[in-house]
Amino acid sequence: MPYEACGLLSGINHNVQSIWQLENEWKSDRRFFVRKKIVEETVQKIKQLNEQVLAVYHSHPTTAPVPSNYDITNHPDDHVFMVIISYKTRPPITKWYHIQESVYESCSFFVEQPAEPGPF
Repeated sequence: MPYEACGLLSGINHNVQSIWQLENEWKSDRRFFVRKKIVEETVQKIKQLNEQVLAVYHSHPTTAPVPSNYDITNHPDDHVFMVIISYKTRPPITKWYHIQESVYESCSFFVEQPAEPGPF
């Protein structure tokens, strides 16, 4: 805050294992930008872990968690999801989207709580 945060989520079999925070080089509350070189370096690190990029995430500091025309136009890959966290409300709202061509569809997701260690 106050700028859009951004990054990648990676994992295996549609399960997120790693969060890759990237710097929004535009320092904007309406858009984010990361140089191609930085993204490529991050993708290489993901591959070294034998994971795949599952989603691009970013925040909307003051607007609803709905993809903008800019988000849709610049989305990199039909196989990579988009996650938007909106801070317009308290608590924040997170939405997960599948974007194909110029159409987006909201997807279900769940956060699994890690099992608490037992008494043993």
